[in-house]
Amino acid sequence: MHQNGHFSAGAEILPANLVQLRTLARQLPLHQQKKVLNDLTGSHASAIRGRGLDYAEVREYQPGDDIRAMDWRVTARTGDAHIKVFREEKERPVLLVCDLRANMRFGSRRALKQVLAADLTALFAWAALEHGDRIGALLFNDDEETDLRPKTGRRQVLHLLSALTAVNASPAADSRQRMQQICRHLRRIARPGSAIYFISDWAGFDAECEQHLHAVTRHCDLVAVHLSDPLEAELPPPGLYSLSDGQQRLSLDSSSRRQREEYQQAFDRRLNTLQQQLLRIHVPLIPLSTSEADPLPLLRQGLGLGLGMLSRSRGGKR
Repeated sequence: MHQNGHFSAGAEILPANLVQLRTLARQLPLHQQKKVLNDLTGSHASAIRGRGLDYAEVREYQPGDDIRAMDWRVTARTGDAHIKVFREEKERPVLLVCDLRANMRFGSRRALKQVLAADLTALFAWAALEHGDRIGALLFNDDEETDLRPKTGRRQVLHLLSALTAVNASPAADSRQRMQQICRHLRRIARPGSAIYFISDWAGFDAECEQHLHAVTRHCDLVAVHLSDPLEAELPPPGLYSLSDGQQRLSLDSSSRRQREEYQQAFDRRLNTLQQQLLRIHVPLIPLSTSEADPLPLLRQGLGLGLGMLSRSRGGKR
C-alpha cells in the first residue's frame, strides 16, 4: 500500500490505490486546461472550448441577436423571425478512454502500462468530480469494452474505479483492427461539448483511426496521453536478458550497438508519426513513461497548467 497521493507501482490495478489518488485531484484543475500542441517547430497553447450548450427554447428574433441561431423552420411556419436560445450546461461531460489491452500488460521498471493507465483514469475522474463535472468512461481490452455514460457524483467515480479493476485480461488481438473499432465507437458515443482524455500506448493507430478522431474533435476537446515503458524506447545495456509474459520466456541479446541504435530510432519514429497524425487534427499528445515515480508535473505541463500551483500545493492536505 502506498502513502496518500502516490502513483501505483507493480503489476496489479488495486482499488485502494485508485481511491487514494483523490488527494491529488486539486492539483489537476481541468477547467483551467489549455490546449498545448507540440510540433517540430515548437509548441503553442490555445484555450479549449467552453462547456457544452443545451438547447433551451425558441423565441422571437430581437435586434442584436446572432442570426446564426435562427430557427428557420419556426420562422417559416409562423412568418415571424425566431431564434434558438441555448443555455450553458452546468456540468461538462468528461469522458475517460482507458486502454487495457494485452499490450498494456507490460512494464520493466515501476509499474505495468495498464497500472499507470488506470491511475491516470482515476486521477482524471477525481479531478472532474472536484469541479462538479459529469464523468463517463470507455474502458477496453482486446475483446470487450465497458461504457459508463456520464453522471455526476462520488458514486459514479467509485463505479468507474470498480470497473477498472474488473476488466479481465484478454488474449492479444490485432492491435490495428481493435484500435479502429474503439475510435469508431468513441465517435459514436462522444457527446458534443465533452472533454475527452484518451489514455493508451496507441498501438495500432492508423489513418482510419485518425479520421474517426478527427470527427470527434469537431465537437469535443480531445487530449491524447501516450504511455510507454523504458524498455520499449531503448534496449538495456549490452547483455543477455530473460523476458517473460508469465507463460512464455525468451532471451534478449542487446550486445549489438547497431541493433540498440536501430531499436531506439524505430521507437522515436513511431512516436513522431503518432504526434504528427494527432497534430493534423489538433489533438495534443502528452507522452508519459512507466518509469516516472510522479507523472503529475509532466501531465500538468501537457495540459498547459504550468507548475506554479503544483509547487504550492504539494505539501498541503485536503
